[in-house]
Amino acid sequence: MVEIEKLRQEISRLNQDIRDLQISLSTTAEHGDLIEAQLYETNLKLQEEMVVRQRAEATLNALFDIISKERDDLEIIVQTIVEHGDVVDNQWYQKLREATRLANFDSLTQIANRLKFDGHLTKQWKQMMREQSSLSILLCDIDYFKQYNDTYGHVMGDGCLKKVARALNETLSRPTDLVARYGGEEFAAVLPQTGEEGALQVAKRMQMAIARLEIPHASSSINPYITLSIGVASTIPQPQRSPNSLVDEADQLLYRAKQQGRNRVVCQSEA
Repeated sequence: MVEIEKLRQEISRLNQDIRDLQISLSTTAEHGDLIEAQLYETNLKLQEEMVVRQRAEATLNALFDIISKERDDLEIIVQTIVEHGDVVDNQWYQKLREATRLANFDSLTQIANRLKFDGHLTKQWKQMMREQSSLSILLCDIDYFKQYNDTYGHVMGDGCLKKVARALNETLSRPTDLVARYGGEEFAAVLPQTGEEGALQVAKRMQMAIARLEIPHASSSINPYITLSIGVASTIPQPQRSPNSLVDEADQLLYRAKQQGRNRVVCQSEA
């Protein structure tokens, strides 16, 4: 009896499995088209992903090749710099020196320009203030230079400026002294560790140097040759003053030299 009961249970279980299978087959038959469509769509997506991955891989490989080449090129450059570093440094140093020279020198007269003058004056002002030593400024103006240009032309005028600049520059011998083209036909000199007496001597030497050039000036009302008017200002720099104040004094003294007939030197003690 027990075995018969077990057999019945087994038959019942088999019958249930058959019904479940029939339901599954029926469901599959009913939704077969949908499943097939989903499988087809899934397959398309897989194929698209494979294409994208292949393209990405190709791009990465190309980038890797570029990076590898640039790395090799960089290694060559670094190696070249290491092997020729002294040459490269020297070339850059020469370029820097040339750029500095061009920035600080007047292109026409080939002496220091206004920028160089201002920087040198500021530097020497601070140095003389620390030392409590005298500092002098000379402002020079070519007399009746406008009339010279009108008479001889600007090309001759430029030649005159070059000769005057060279002559003025040659009157200075100390490395801290500086003569510069201040603007137009004006020149200026910075004389550290120089009081009024010494500055007057330099101014007289400058006038003599210009006189020796004997540059004809038919339009001058004071001399048949080019001459200079010079204002000389001296001081011991103090914190409450500025370098420009000394330049202003020299400019006022130059103006007085022109008022008094030109071709002369005027200093503070004579004003």
